[in-house]
Amino acid sequence: MRELKPNEPLVAPLADWIEDHLDHDIALREIAARSAYSVWHMQGIFRATTGMAIGHYIHERKLTEAVHRLRCSDERILDIAVSYGFNSQSQFTTLFKKYFGVTPQACRNDPYLSLRLTPPLRNRFAAEPPR
Repeated sequence: MRELKPNEPLVAPLADWIEDHLDHDIALREIAARSAYSVWHMQGIFRATTGMAIGHYIHERKLTEAVHRLRCSDERILDIAVSYGFNSQSQFTTLFKKYFGVTPQACRNDPYLSLRLTPPLRNRFAAEPPR
């Protein structure tokens, strides 16, 4: 059995909420309100518990989910970009290439391309807690 980190009971539901809202604009103020802490304090708790900044996590999760849609659908790249809150296909392509090292089109063309995907935190928190 694994040991819970001190703030995991707070961060786990926030991570679940983020997963359920990846197709929306996610404001840090909104997440902080759900945590009942200030934005600054909530960001510190999230980083201490997960090892990553909350904004970075949201960004990586949106890009990872975009990879799944690129590989499993015929949706236009623009539609995928807009559905994850990117302002344009060019912004999406620039950020996608910066993060993964390839364009969204190259990702779509080679579904076996190895990319650094970010799994949901709910997978990390799902392990059975100690009794």
